Amino acid sequence: MKKLVVIFGLLSCYGVAHAAMVSSDSIGNDPAKAKLCAQRAHGTAVPFEIDSSYVASSRDSHPDTTFVAIDGGSPQLIECYLRDGTGKYEPASMSPEQGFWHLLKPKQFEPGIGTQQGREMAAKVCLDAGTAKINRPAFDHSVDSSVVEITLGSRAYHPGASIAGAKAARYDIAVEGTSFYKSSGPDLAAVNITCLLSPQLDVKGIHLK
Repeated sequence: MKKLVVIFGLLSCYGVAHAAMVSSDSIGNDPAKAKLCAQRAHGTAVPFEIDSSYVASSRDSHPDTTFVAIDGGSPQLIECYLRDGTGKYEPASMSPEQGFWHLLKPKQFEPGIGTQQGREMAAKVCLDAGTAKINRPAFDHSVDSSVVEITLGSRAYHPGASIAGAKAARYDIAVEGTSFYKSSGPDLAAVNITCLLSPQLDVKGIHLK
């Protein structure tokens, strides 16, 4: 039975010191082997950065090691080499994003969508832009209900999804919220807002309902 090793430890666990992070196109992968590695990992290779000392350490043990990153709900670094047990050049280990490697991402706003402050900033950009687009009197307040990053694993907000005619890309941000307006009755009138924002919080599309 084939055994695929899943690596969860930090780079320090391998007994090597941190060195410079280098891009995937500068680590000396053989293009044909990289393509084969991605195929046998059942994914599409994407750009990434990796600690150069980790590359050197891995190739000390297996000089023919190829490193390929596969994006998805949980991005993985795949390491392929010719395996003694199978006689095939195939995936031998996989590692989720951690200290010694990460996907290449577009420049993002600070402090980022992964923080509470970042989510609040994204929500404010959307709701302010949505309220301005609605442009009706008697505005009372607005609230957000969802702030998410566009990912491959999302059913609703995935790359290629359309929001107000704008196509979502990986690492864009989708925001849902509602603006409320005073009315003649006891309840407030509501307008639902959905925004597509870039990783730097530029408004790409606003849908009102």
